[in-house]
Amino acid sequence: MKATCILPVKDLKTLLKGLNVLVYEARWHFTNKGLKVRAVDAANVAMVIATIEPDAFHAYKITEEDVVIGVELDNLYEMCKSFDSKEHVDITVMDGKLSVTSGSITYTTAIIDPSAIRREPKLPELDLSAEVVIDAKEFKRAIAAVDRVSDVAFFEKTDVGFRILGEGDIESIAYSVDNSGLIDCNNGKAKAKFGINYLKEFCKVTDGRLRIRFDNNYPCWLTFEIKDGFTLEYILAPRVEE
Repeated sequence: MKATCILPVKDLKTLLKGLNVLVYEARWHFTNKGLKVRAVDAANVAMVIATIEPDAFHAYKITEEDVVIGVELDNLYEMCKSFDSKEHVDITVMDGKLSVTSGSITYTTAIIDPSAIRREPKLPELDLSAEVVIDAKEFKRAIAAVDRVSDVAFFEKTDVGFRILGEGDIESIAYSVDNSGLIDCNNGKAKAKFGINYLKEFCKVTDGRLRIRFDNNYPCWLTFEIKDGFTLEYILAPRVEE
């Protein structure tokens, strides 16, 4: 047995859903610091980074320093829909197979050779000036509103607050909140625009808080803080004016 761990079914579903919005397969690294996954979409526009620290599991054990497997995400996510989200799931990596068990259901599948999966991208070094923290559900509501009028969303941070703006040919929509209404923010100021289709996909994860970092004509870095020790992050390239 190379790796075995137990976590809530809800967390596994969130992990799979969060990864699956960009890729259909990924390398999973079971390390001494927990489970880590990093992948980039086929268009090289967005990156996803998932981290579940050992303390976020109910049990976590590996027999090697770094157990790396390739996982086909679609089928595993569909299978996990059969699990009760109120229960826990046992995950085992052994003899070239991945097994997940919850209650009376066990799903076993062959793992993919990690070398057959696209190499993980390097994390970019980004010094982003603007940062805000909002409820993830509020962000989803804002993106859904902007999607009604535009295929891009402007993020703007000023001295007084933060807004997400969509502008169509004859109409516009703005989600605005002042600094006192944010969970947290810094003093940075910036404005940039991003593709709404990607942002809508990211909104399939609506648990916890969302930390947004961005800058003028730079990628935005979205960190969904699902719970202590569990984060899903997305880095999205901006739409830059010609």
